[in-house]
Amino acid sequence: MKTNVVETSQWERELQVEVEAGRIQSELTKAYQDYQKRVEIPGFRKGKVPLRVIKARYGDSIHGRVVYDLLPELLAEATREAGLVAAVPPTIAELDAEPGQDLKFTARVNVWPEIDVEHYEDLELTRPVHTVTDEEVDKQLEQLRLRQATQKLVERPLQKGDVLIADLQRLDESGLPIIGEKYENRRFWIGEEESPSPEFEEALLGITAGQERDVRFTYREDLPDQSLAGSTAHFRVTAREVHEHLLPELDDEFAKDVGEQFDSLEALRKHVRTQLERQWDMAVRERVRNQLMQRLVAANPFELPASLVQHYVRSMRERQQRIRQNQEGRAQPEDTSEPTEQERRQAEQGLRSLLLMEGLRRILDIRVDDEEFETYLQERAEVIGVKIDDLKASDHLEDFRRELEDNRVFDILVQKAKITEETV
Repeated sequence: MKTNVVETSQWERELQVEVEAGRIQSELTKAYQDYQKRVEIPGFRKGKVPLRVIKARYGDSIHGRVVYDLLPELLAEATREAGLVAAVPPTIAELDAEPGQDLKFTARVNVWPEIDVEHYEDLELTRPVHTVTDEEVDKQLEQLRLRQATQKLVERPLQKGDVLIADLQRLDESGLPIIGEKYENRRFWIGEEESPSPEFEEALLGITAGQERDVRFTYREDLPDQSLAGSTAHFRVTAREVHEHLLPELDDEFAKDVGEQFDSLEALRKHVRTQLERQWDMAVRERVRNQLMQRLVAANPFELPASLVQHYVRSMRERQQRIRQNQEGRAQPEDTSEPTEQERRQAEQGLRSLLLMEGLRRILDIRVDDEEFETYLQERAEVIGVKIDDLKASDHLEDFRRELEDNRVFDILVQKAKITEETV
């Protein structure tokens, strides 16, 4: 195989390849012999058709199939020999595949260029500063109490904080039931912060088991389900049961029930405060990182080829498809529509961030030795809650090394930045 590379742009290379006819002929001979075993032609027994007859009848077709099957392998081999790292799968631009002659083809290869990152010092950033308050700790402890609450069936009117079990029948504007829209044994925690409609719950206060109420209400404007957000509905609600929420006392015994590592309420409170502080640290770090990348992207503009952006969008869709498939337990249809403007923006932001980080690794000479990586893996294993050996056996091991390298890059950029602290 002979290869020649022509640089056609910062992103693209023209890869010219020539493969000796003997290599194609070797594969062609195997294909003829395989075809000979399977083909049936009147006048010949199966497996006994002469090769000359097969070549005369099917030669062009077999040759075309052999070349078609070989091309991906030849293209990958030629790309490696030329020392090219393709950013997206290469495409064949020209093909000369005359039988008996050397195979010649030209491929277009989009490569990852080395971006010369500039203006990465003295970036102006705002860093939030937050002190965890006693009120925040108390609120978190209250959430823990709610998770460990028990329920008791009561024979009294519904109050805020109770759980109502009821049947719902959707009604039309005139108050008549809509066939096919009855929902039984639905559970409502009255007064829950994430309630789809506080107005609905307010209208049910005071209802008792066995009672019916026709309720008109409006859904919250900020519901994630935009088809319901802000809309009105009309239901007949039939109460089945009212349950009282019984919260455990906030004492040392409660702390021990939460976890055997807590011997007192004070120990649990200290743990909750530490967790909240860690969450704030992570949130602040993420916000600073986002600011850094936004500043870097703005200070280092460069064009991205459309093929690379489209490939990145396909990758994003494939990841989302796998997530939905895992969640729903069934295959998801492939989305082959044109990328939306939002998808293009996300792809461009991701690609620019990726290339700028690669450039900074090179400029800042970021290196991680085995001992440092071992320590980092141990820390990550503890945070994730897995054994370090399981982490090392993961398919994503190199992702953790890149994660550590990224952390080093960001730490250096933060040291070089001009930071204004903002109390929140």
